[in-house]
Amino acid sequence: MWAIDRFEGDWAIIQNWDTEEVRDIPRTDLPSGAKPGMSIRQENGAWITDLADTKARKAEIQTIFDRIKKKNGYL
Repeated sequence: MWAIDRFEGDWAIIQNWDTEEVRDIPRTDLPSGAKPGMSIRQENGAWITDLADTKARKAEIQTIFDRIKKKNGYL
């Protein structure tokens, strides 16, 4: 599974969630509406967004962020 890190011109910078490998792929290879932070994967040679994985990872990140804020007295 990969995450869209950012866009740089006509390129999408993506990072593998597990290996942290970083790649540049043409932005046009991504599905319409893809944006930074979304999880993507290849299926039959095409990149597709994985909205369920995106939602789960965002929730996990929010939980960690809230824990840090609470520990530091911000909540």
